[in-house]
Amino acid sequence: LYLPKETTNQQIDEYLEEIKKANANNVWLFVLHVEDKLDYLFTKAEEQGIKIVPVFMPIIPIEKHPEIKVVCADGSTADDPRWSNIGCFNNPYLLEECKRLIGEFLRKYGSHPALYRIGGLPLMSFIHEAYYRTDIPEFGGGPLKPCCYCKYCVEDFRRKMAEKYGEINEFNRKHGTCFTDWLSLEPPKELSRPSLWKEWFDYHAEIIPSFLRKLIEYAKSIVPLVSTHELNDFYPCSYQCVYSGNDIWRMASVIDIGHEDMYPLEFDHRYVIYVFEYIKDILRTAMDFEKIYTANGQAFNSWLGYKIPDESMFEQVYSALAHGSFGIVWWVDWKNIDLWRKTTKPNEEFRKLLNALKDCELARAQVALLYPWTTMELKSDDTYNMDNLLFYMALVRSGFPVDVISEEQVLNGILRKRDYKVFCTIGAPVLPKNVISEIKRFINEGGHLITDYSGEGIGSFESTHPELVEKAPADYVAYVLDEEVSRLFGLTKKIIPVENKCEKLRAPSDSKILARFENGDPAIIQFREGKGSVVKIGSLIGWDYSNYPGHYDFAVMFPMHIRRNEIVRLFISRLIKCLGVNPPAESSNPDVEVAVWRGRDRDIILAINHLNETSETEIIVNKELDGYNYSLSEFISGTPVNLHIRDKSIRFKVELPSFRGAAYLLRRG
Repeated sequence: LYLPKETTNQQIDEYLEEIKKANANNVWLFVLHVEDKLDYLFTKAEEQGIKIVPVFMPIIPIEKHPEIKVVCADGSTADDPRWSNIGCFNNPYLLEECKRLIGEFLRKYGSHPALYRIGGLPLMSFIHEAYYRTDIPEFGGGPLKPCCYCKYCVEDFRRKMAEKYGEINEFNRKHGTCFTDWLSLEPPKELSRPSLWKEWFDYHAEIIPSFLRKLIEYAKSIVPLVSTHELNDFYPCSYQCVYSGNDIWRMASVIDIGHEDMYPLEFDHRYVIYVFEYIKDILRTAMDFEKIYTANGQAFNSWLGYKIPDESMFEQVYSALAHGSFGIVWWVDWKNIDLWRKTTKPNEEFRKLLNALKDCELARAQVALLYPWTTMELKSDDTYNMDNLLFYMALVRSGFPVDVISEEQVLNGILRKRDYKVFCTIGAPVLPKNVISEIKRFINEGGHLITDYSGEGIGSFESTHPELVEKAPADYVAYVLDEEVSRLFGLTKKIIPVENKCEKLRAPSDSKILARFENGDPAIIQFREGKGSVVKIGSLIGWDYSNYPGHYDFAVMFPMHIRRNEIVRLFISRLIKCLGVNPPAESSNPDVEVAVWRGRDRDIILAINHLNETSETEIIVNKELDGYNYSLSEFISGTPVNLHIRDKSIRFKVELPSFRGAAYLLRRG
């Protein structure tokens, strides 16, 4: 809820009435100024039983304060005067203005009974849209630029590098530079020294978390509270996140409750439901699996004018729950209140399910997918990130829970701690050597690696197995699964077009050929390594599967351009099963997603129809039956559902209307 200066008390009453009617229990309030109208809002919210979460958002006009402007590598500055551009987060004036706003608010309202509380402490969100803004790509502008090169960033970079390396000669040895002292150190403005470029943008990714940490520590010195922040307002798998300064894991490390700011249809004509889910699986790992995280919900039409489907509210609610979100924050266009009213029933179902799920645990992932941060830094090419995202979509549509993990988590031993069976470095062709070492350890100890196109390394950064590449890129046009593999996996032997980059592989003598290019060269190979194995794919397999992380493009009449090769998805699914991982549940129709929450003597199975049409499917729940009897019912209505047991699985058929989700309660008798 944003209250412009002209907002009347009557409008506030109307907002609160609509919020109450739609089964919402709190409102997130933009706090741009501490002003008298907040008194009325807090009083009325308390009367209505609606709680308030303040979202601090200072307004600092860059016309009046040009000194806070972001400075780009090309010497230009970020001159867009929109309110969301608040300048460089290393600028001391910005920090002091934010502290002033937060302090003023907390001293006046910090103990108000209308504040939403967790464990008795008020929940507060620190800074709406904290990212480095240099252009507006979502509205047709150019891509974000490398930044920020203001004097505060340069000085802080020098200071941080001195703390990290001690002597300038150590820094020079690492990066092949020849700076005479720390005062002569300049951040790179182009990619001539890859390790230096990465050093700079790893530093850049620490600026916003450091800024948030200072604000949160200051706020907690005034009032004990629970902190949150919108982790990454930008597209979550784009190299431009490097320039925006949004590393979700680094930002998550400084807050208490996770939140993300992703919608299925915001600045676009394309409905990206699988990106909406992808960021939630990132948040689960970024919040260390134990902390609560919440989702955004979209109750407004695209800023480009494209209309969100009416039943999307159900799809969003069930998708959020399927990926572990324990809250949903609807963003509303108050001029189009009908969309908000359509959240009433979804909100009711969401709250009922939350009460049941708090005693359950989301089925644990045995498959992990690496977030390609170093590739984003060094390649600056979303071809690879999209490969990662499209592969993720194939996993989700096959029923596999996925943990999207960071390179830092790999270094900290997450592969061993979480006991993953399969690790995927898809769309991640360049990695630091220490990350590669940890991946090799995982394989040697019995894990299985799936990796695809490597291409050429950049400096000392390369793929896990560069020796497997004879030539990159290559000019193959298609590949076919090996006949024995097709038979083993139960797949039709069809030609699979190469839809993006590919390379010529050098297959070890003991490797098994899973697929061959049109001239007979190996396209996919598998070989033993230590106690584990490696599956190396000579193409960008995410792209071979699809070209789009959703189902609908509302700017075109027909969706024919949205491509999916189901043979590729089934190959991925059955390969992972052969590596020892069965999904907790599967859907015979991949357009209907399934997820499982495990309880002591019951499971809750979620099903989400991602199509704008009625869809039927058979859901297969894979679990140890142990001779027990089971009963199944619709969770919301309690209506019994017929099930049958076959091949050590529980099976039942469902039919879901357009974009609808459903929950099923499976009890052990």
